[in-house]
Amino acid sequence: MRTPLVAIASAILFTCAPAFSQATAPASSADPAVASATRQMLEAMKVRESMRAMLATMEQQMPSQMRASAAAAIDANASLTAAQKAEQLKKLDEGVATATAQMHAVFADPTLVDEMIDETVTLYAETYTLDEIRQLTAFYMSPVGQKMQANMPKLMARSFAISQRVLMPRIQKVMAASGQAAAGK
Repeated sequence: MRTPLVAIASAILFTCAPAFSQATAPASSADPAVASATRQMLEAMKVRESMRAMLATMEQQMPSQMRASAAAAIDANASLTAAQKAEQLKKLDEGVATATAQMHAVFADPTLVDEMIDETVTLYAETYTLDEIRQLTAFYMSPVGQKMQANMPKLMARSFAISQRVLMPRIQKVMAASGQAAAGK
């Protein structure tokens, strides 16, 4: 049971938060002036607040999504009796509780947002010129840019819900097929 749970958690993280990768980022080759301007732009964009809101939403929604996906795979496993399914679901609930606690430690890490911002600075600074960053900053400081920022948490939460609504049935289908294939071996 632990393997499907880990696979589901990995799929959710991979799909929804690529910034959680454990891979070491290459050293930034960005111009320091562009990097500095990018940090100012990210402040104008309220990226730190948006990231915190996104992480809080992910942490809140992940346990039920992990459980739903794994429970669907258990339920779809025709080789299990009702009693075996009940036992698997009990183990699943214990596994989700453990995974939730472990994921909380990840989300509660005070360096997480800083590291994500550092990576984002590098990405933007290597993608845009100093002049482009200044233009973007001016936009985010404008009334429409501020309106966009005010609506961003709601838009991100709804976008996350949309991605889960579209993605989770597909993951559940794969997990069910995987469970049936494993049962056939």
